[in-house]
Amino acid sequence: MSIRLWVVGLVLVISASASADPQYATREEVVDKVRAAAEMLAAAGHEALPMIADPEGEFVWKDTYVFVVDCDADRVMANPRFPERVGGDIKQHTDYAGFRYGASLCEKARLPDGGWITYRWPRSGSSEPLTKTSFVLGVPGIPLQVGAGVYVEETGDRYVDHYYMHEPQPQDQRARDQDRQDLESDASQ
Repeated sequence: MSIRLWVVGLVLVISASASADPQYATREEVVDKVRAAAEMLAAAGHEALPMIADPEGEFVWKDTYVFVVDCDADRVMANPRFPERVGGDIKQHTDYAGFRYGASLCEKARLPDGGWITYRWPRSGSSEPLTKTSFVLGVPGIPLQVGAGVYVEETGDRYVDHYYMHEPQPQDQRARDQDRQDLESDASQ
């Protein structure tokens, strides 16, 4: 019985992986790359920043990239796709909808297990803003935060925590509840 369940689970995982569009990053890849970059920074400190900032390096893949900020110093430390942002103040960054995502990014990165933040941002080489949700995580032992994201339009994620692009309000919870009900209804049909 347990072998049969294991095989069914394996088939489901392989099917889900095979259906993902190979040109777009997945949430799982983002989490893995962010954790790998955080481990590297924890071990090597600031000396690892050039490896993350390398536009041809391992932390740039498919349609996304890892970035590093120092929330305490209010600075962007590495961004391989937008190098002109390096040295800029992270807490003042606003997205294309006017949301000051930098401060929220720093708050989420300070959570013990990191967190996700959603904002409007163009893909590298484009000026069209898309909905991007990024996983951010603090680096153990040093005051750096690491993040990377996926563009929601390409992942097919219908549900994204886009209601937290500002301070949550009671109507946001109602809207999220309605989204969940819609998704459950769609799935049952």
